[in-house]
Amino acid sequence: MSSLKLNIGSGRLGADSLWADWVNVDFAAFEADKGDWTLAEYLSFDVRNMWPLENEVADCIFASHIFEHVEYNKLEHFIGECFRVLKPGAPIRMICPDPRAFIRNWQINNKQFILDCYGEENWRRFEYGAKPHRGFTEMFVGPNYSHVMCSSIDLTMIHMIFAGFTSVQEMNYSNTAFPQFYGTDQEDEWPKTMDNRPIMSWYLEAVK
Repeated sequence: MSSLKLNIGSGRLGADSLWADWVNVDFAAFEADKGDWTLAEYLSFDVRNMWPLENEVADCIFASHIFEHVEYNKLEHFIGECFRVLKPGAPIRMICPDPRAFIRNWQINNKQFILDCYGEENWRRFEYGAKPHRGFTEMFVGPNYSHVMCSSIDLTMIHMIFAGFTSVQEMNYSNTAFPQFYGTDQEDEWPKTMDNRPIMSWYLEAVK
């Protein structure tokens, strides 16, 4: 493989052309018997353990909304594995639910934020209209989303600096310093970033 671009915690992507030249890593949701899994390339392993990859083989890593599924006592190992498998000079882009956004909207009782984050189905299912305090917090605690950590960007940056990353900095939605994190939209053929969930997320980039 001449180029290895890793999409960590990908979920099932189907035929999304943005990921055509990426290797997508997913463990909990991987279902090889579903036909649309075959439309992208996958590796199945638990990122909380040692990754089945050699040192310095990855050209870049994209990790969106995976940190909240990693226990705090596994965070140092997870980031260490990212650092280990990246080539020197290779970038990583991380996206994670931002507790600052949830707190800001809780302070002004913006229930529309809850609806925008979770969608109408979960709004009704978990009765967030009547229990908005749950909607503002269950992205980080509680049983409904299998989230086990409230990862602030500052905590993440500290761990990344400790691991040895350089140029660790907060970014914005659809703002990246690296062309690796752009793809081509299948419908309009315009380049666009892989970013998602701008209403609720922080964005971070670093370099090995």
